[in-house]
Amino acid sequence: MLPERSRITAGRTVAALRRSREALVDLESQLDELLLNLRSPGAHIAIGALDRLASATGKANEAMATLPKLGHLFA
Repeated sequence: MLPERSRITAGRTVAALRRSREALVDLESQLDELLLNLRSPGAHIAIGALDRLASATGKANEAMATLPKLGHLFA
């Protein structure tokens, strides 16, 4: 059984990795939607799509920024 401090660190690590994965999946989904729209005949991009992409990019950047802080756990 892990000591309490290790369980807290492990829980935070798992949460950070989950947020990063979810943010990247969301970003990938937004990009896929844009590519699909651009490849369609009479392609047009809804203004909301650009806002969603910007939001997804920001969330992915924030999530990825937390990962280097966890690097010591994998050394």
